[in-house]
Amino acid sequence: MASITPADAGTSVTMGVGETLTISLPENATTGYRWDVEHYDPALLDLEPAPASYDAEDVGAAGIARFRLTGRKKGQSDVALKYWRHWEGEASIIERFRFRAVVTG
Repeated sequence: MASITPADAGTSVTMGVGETLTISLPENATTGYRWDVEHYDPALLDLEPAPASYDAEDVGAAGIARFRLTGRKKGQSDVALKYWRHWEGEASIIERFRFRAVVTG
């Protein structure tokens, strides 16, 4: 399974219908900041959280947030995720991760 990382920000990522990609982004949940889905086209893509990984031995250590992106049908969709404290609202967004998903037949 292919993976999208911060190095892919602003790029176009091509995938086939039924193909799944993993979005992997660094986060430190102990600060309250978490990655969350901001925008995508659900008619073209399925996008859902996947299990995150944290170094359980180090309190306060950063980890990796993961999302699974699966192509549903042919087309293009801009995808955006936000790094925020959901209880503080939109003003708490400190980072965004964006790219374009191109789903081929």
